[in-house]
Amino acid sequence: MKRVLIFAFLLAVVSTSGGFAQKKIGKELFLGVKGGTTWSRLSIDPNIKQTMGMGYLGGVSMRYAEEKFFGVIVELNFAQHGWKEDFAEETNPYRYRRVLNYLELPFLAHIYFGNRAFRFFINLGPQIGLCIGENSISNFNYAEPPAFDLPRETTHYAKGVEHPFDYGLTGGGGFEIRIRERHAILVEARYYFGLGDIFNNRSSDYFSVSSNQSILLSLSYMVNIKKQKNRPAAIRYGSLY
Repeated sequence: MKRVLIFAFLLAVVSTSGGFAQKKIGKELFLGVKGGTTWSRLSIDPNIKQTMGMGYLGGVSMRYAEEKFFGVIVELNFAQHGWKEDFAEETNPYRYRRVLNYLELPFLAHIYFGNRAFRFFINLGPQIGLCIGENSISNFNYAEPPAFDLPRETTHYAKGVEHPFDYGLTGGGGFEIRIRERHAILVEARYYFGLGDIFNNRSSDYFSVSSNQSILLSLSYMVNIKKQKNRPAAIRYGSLY
């Protein structure tokens, strides 16, 4: 199923870029920084009672475009994933949250519409990541969990990240405001669908699925460091050269 999703996603990227990348606009090379917030949970089986946990997002990005409506983006980001457990049905006000810190590298197709001053855009593509640290935040001793009121999954409390390398698909959209042609401010929302598992997932292991799922909201500032306009074609005897 994961292979089918990857193939369908990449096919959509190639089809869309082939349909829009037709007219030259001159070279644009934007460099920028971004910051924002993540809301994350874990897709896991057996299931954990959880809600979305909030984290931080920050990084640098490079965007190159030479075609009208289409460009490519490469980013290097620090992002926090993980999950926050739901204890709403418990008598005691328990709290538990796992924060996973990642360095991530998205490779994105950039599809945009609009004019020089204001644009809407869609970004989508594959992403790889590396977990560089994790932290558990709790108001109880999760090494020896208490007797909860209702049955609850607790096996993961004793488990750290067993697969630090992560990969998946990410996509979203937003808008861009241009300031004096060379400067831009962007607001974007994305969804990350992890295809890798953080815990071992062999048939003999306890968890069969444990993948990151996240919503990301960011604000970016970018500067165009290279602008090369196309020269108009020469016209002779009614023909265009």
